[in-house]
Amino acid sequence: MATGTTKNGVAYDSVELDRVDRRFWREIWESVPAEIAAERGVEVRTFGPIQVTAVRELGQVGMLNLVLGAAEAPARSDLEAAVAWAEQRSIPYVSVTPGLPGTAAAEEWLREQGFAPTYAWMKFVRDPHPPRFSAPNDVEVVEVTSPDQEPFGTIAALGFGMPAWGAELFAHLPGREGWRCYVARVGGEACGCGAMVIEDGVAELGIGATLEEARGRGCQTALLHRRISDAAEAGCRTLLVETGERVPDRPSASYRNILKAGFDEAYLRPNWQRPRS
Repeated sequence: MATGTTKNGVAYDSVELDRVDRRFWREIWESVPAEIAAERGVEVRTFGPIQVTAVRELGQVGMLNLVLGAAEAPARSDLEAAVAWAEQRSIPYVSVTPGLPGTAAAEEWLREQGFAPTYAWMKFVRDPHPPRFSAPNDVEVVEVTSPDQEPFGTIAALGFGMPAWGAELFAHLPGREGWRCYVARVGGEACGCGAMVIEDGVAELGIGATLEEARGRGCQTALLHRRISDAAEAGCRTLLVETGERVPDRPSASYRNILKAGFDEAYLRPNWQRPRS
């Protein structure tokens, strides 16, 4: 399943989407100032086609400790080395894209090592047709082009429930080549954020976070509307976004917002994790 089509006819190439996804996470990590990276254990490393991102001080947070590209590794030694390196630093998620030539072998090895599928992420795609939903009138979206212009990183960290120093993971993305970063203002106060990276006609949207006091005001709807419009204007043919799968005991507001914004479900990408002892 390198290529596929959603139920509404949107075509996608999962290998291409994975390539952009690896860039998305890699460049977040590469943007972190060296002194912060050293102090907090923020690292990124590759093993063949596999990319590993780790944050030692937040090693229990799967989203921040990722092994990506496992299904694309022809050599089992690359997966073994990647997982060993990641587990020295964290309790990682090993994400395995379904339907690729190496998917079954990667899953077999993970089972042999005591890993099991855990919370999966749904991948959504969309073509660049204009938004068919309205942005809230009382939410202003502003593009951020330099790190000191708006509190982009602080909103992301606090919105994701991270400690205050986590702002440094995101604060230096505005102005980076290929990136578009935004904040949403309510009553003149910046309280939501979102970003996207653009590569070869694909735009991946992410870092959608809202401060607790502003939730339910439509910040993420407004940020989705702006990014969809800007991606289309930039000539993108495919828009990609992800969020956690729908399960009964987890919130699904993000999932609903993405569907409302015209994205189609493409496929679930399982995250494998070794159970904690």
